[in-house]
Amino acid sequence: MIMNLRLKSILGNFKIEDHTLEYEDFIGRFFNMCIDEGMKYGKIVPSRAFCSDESQGFPIILITKHFGAFPFDHGLVGGIMAKGRNVAYTHHGKDLAIFQASHVGYDAETGHFGKYRRLQTADSHMSSNCGKVHSVLDWYQTEYDFARENTLLQIVDNKHYITIDNQLLEQEYDDGLFLKLDSLIQPPKEGESREPERILSTSKVFRASDELIAFLKERSFIWVEEYAKPFGRFLKPELFKFKHAIEDVDHVGHNLHEYMPWIVTSREPMLSAAEVNVQIEFDKSYRRIVKEPAYEGRNLIYIAGLNIDYSPEEGQLFSKTQFVPWACYIQHEDGTHEVIEQDALYERLLSCDSYNPHTADMSEALGQ
Repeated sequence: MIMNLRLKSILGNFKIEDHTLEYEDFIGRFFNMCIDEGMKYGKIVPSRAFCSDESQGFPIILITKHFGAFPFDHGLVGGIMAKGRNVAYTHHGKDLAIFQASHVGYDAETGHFGKYRRLQTADSHMSSNCGKVHSVLDWYQTEYDFARENTLLQIVDNKHYITIDNQLLEQEYDDGLFLKLDSLIQPPKEGESREPERILSTSKVFRASDELIAFLKERSFIWVEEYAKPFGRFLKPELFKFKHAIEDVDHVGHNLHEYMPWIVTSREPMLSAAEVNVQIEFDKSYRRIVKEPAYEGRNLIYIAGLNIDYSPEEGQLFSKTQFVPWACYIQHEDGTHEVIEQDALYERLLSCDSYNPHTADMSEALGQ
């Protein structure tokens, strides 16, 4: 069984443990990093490419407080950067600092990601956070849940069988989850067609392939004779793929599609989806920035990462938010530039002072 090394390499590199900063600590350190790179206080206009979710308000307030300027709106839903606003952004300041982040909710009571308490709703209920990522993920998750419950495994007289729903056998649909049948079903003998052992009302029964038997043995799957057992969590990304029509304007959908088999099978699908979105969006946005003539001859820092929103309690105006840096692009007005990867970026931020002497007194500023 060939592992999808591209999926593992992209997702496996994103670290959260020991790479997380409280948001005010992060903003203070990042501000001083901008100063260290030659930017001048009062001449920096920050920009944020955040989701439109209300949980992103606290980070925006902190950016305003530390940089002394309300950030330019560079974002679309899902933490996507609006690339068409690049030129307009350059007109607003001498030095440029861009924040781009996907976000994911975190429920400290359950220890799971993806949900967030909406205090402004009638009953302060928990709902998805981010809603855009959740809406993209929902279709894939439904398809996967159907497949793993309707693909059955059984051993009878020491022979291994797999029962597959007719919908999952049909390979001609434009949308759906598609099993990699050559990896699951025992191949026919030369000159013969692949025929089922039994035909049921809504499914067909085949002999399981030696490849599948070995694959499940490595993962300690237990075959039983008493009943046909659903694949369940053992239906891994190596065994299926998705086809799904995505609208051109659905940037999050395009970012996530290729990696959905890994995302839906992870322990925390919403967290995994947010991680992928950060990585893909940084790569795309970085390439737009380095090719944009309006950015030439400017001091610019573009930092991307993940905002983790802790569900607020009753009476708490803002949620606690943490930041996980992913990567950073630094460009100086003399044309020199570099990309800093996650480990080095985290260490670089820690090396900067968290104290910002220019932090604005928001009450005084608003009073004026």
